[in-house]
Amino acid sequence: MEDVDVRIDHVQRALLRYLADVGGSATDFELRTRVHHPPSRIRQAIDGLVIEGLVNTTSREGYLVASLTRDGRRIT
Repeated sequence: MEDVDVRIDHVQRALLRYLADVGGSATDFELRTRVHHPPSRIRQAIDGLVIEGLVNTTSREGYLVASLTRDGRRIT
């Protein structure tokens, strides 16, 4: 396992916790309703997590789906 120093904000941390709690993947709609932030802020948080390699995204039935990656990285 590789330790990587990643800077994430409170919204990104909340998204990661929710994804971990629900089995690793959720739609942007689910994330908005659970984390209670506007769509643009959720999208910004997801985009930052994608850049850091912590989530992957796909599109399904008109929704953005964020899924935790499985590359062994850990937030320090």
